[in-house]
Amino acid sequence: MSVTIRKASSDDLGIIHDIRRDAILGISDDFGVIERQAWADRRSPEFFAERVAAGDVVLAVSGSSGLGWGSSSGDYISGVYIRSSSGHTGVGRAIMSRLESDIVKRGHECATLDSSPNAVGFYVKLGYTPVGPLNDDGAVPMRKALRAPHNTALQTDERRASAVAD
Repeated sequence: MSVTIRKASSDDLGIIHDIRRDAILGISDDFGVIERQAWADRRSPEFFAERVAAGDVVLAVSGSSGLGWGSSSGDYISGVYIRSSSGHTGVGRAIMSRLESDIVKRGHECATLDSSPNAVGFYVKLGYTPVGPLNDDGAVPMRKALRAPHNTALQTDERRASAVAD
């Protein structure tokens, strides 16, 4: 299966909503049916319009089928959802790679997110670590260093000192 990760457009709002709903309803063991239904029904397609318009949402597609999506802004990954039929196929990992790349391009050295309890293991496998207590929604705050911090002023001072010493 060939998967393409692309920026989502306003034409994709229905697909984004359907993927999120499918992903939530496909969770098998961590939540009861009533809780999953309430979570899935909490958002309408229009809820994601602002994120999509800002260019913050990427969509994984194979042919004309939407497989998953993710969104980020600043250093924060605000959502990742994969169709239940596309779980464990590398789609989530590919979306995360794209989101992390976008975060680095925006000048951030770390990525942050709030994970639902059922997804913590996935994020840990990608190098994220929990960084605090559960938030009010029961999500686990997590963080990952994406690149080594650099201090250009310090490096410049070190080069100057080296040049003076020579």
